Amino acid sequence: MVVNVEDFLLKNSSAIFALSGAILGSLLTGLIGYVSITKQTKLRLVEKVLDRKTEAHEELINFIGVMRTTVQLGGVTDGGELKRCPLALFSRKNFGDFLSEFSRVQNLFDRWLSSDIKREISLFMDYLVHLNEYSGNASDDALQVVGVIIKNDFFTFADELDRYAHVFFNKDMLSLKYKTDSEWSKHSVDVTYQKLAETLLFKNKKKILDIFNAS
Repeated sequence: MVVNVEDFLLKNSSAIFALSGAILGSLLTGLIGYVSITKQTKLRLVEKVLDRKTEAHEELINFIGVMRTTVQLGGVTDGGELKRCPLALFSRKNFGDFLSEFSRVQNLFDRWLSSDIKREISLFMDYLVHLNEYSGNASDDALQVVGVIIKNDFFTFADELDRYAHVFFNKDMLSLKYKTDSEWSKHSVDVTYQKLAETLLFKNKKKILDIFNAS
């Protein structure tokens, strides 16, 4: 028996259209479900990355607060200001704890910070390496004296880090900028030494070394 395809299609058109509709509907439902799941997965990943970046910047801002904290030593400077030194330089123990905490923040959260922040962190680390080398086994009193001299260096570094950190909260987070920054995160050697030369530590290097060596 020969089946006429045209007659078969005409007689069963309703069923064919219904079957085609069901298949097409299933395909569309599956596609929409896939797109929805993919979008939800991406949103969850974005949320996790932003959480890590937020945590990193909050930790950095907390550390910036420590950088800005000073201790009043009594008396006034030649310029008529109250003698204050950074809390980090109040004693050798404080300085050691400060270096350890700074290293912790840098190592634990480095990948979640912007290249601008990482460059400033790297610059401040270079600064601290020189300060640590100059101080040697100097006494607490010597550290405090030097702290009075270089106090504003700590404020300057803190201001730069704070400025870049707030770019994340005021711009990147609101625009859901979740991608990590893979740009080169260190100033060139020339720029590093140029910036360090502008600090009070380097401008007063001889005086500072004399204070440390005499203690």
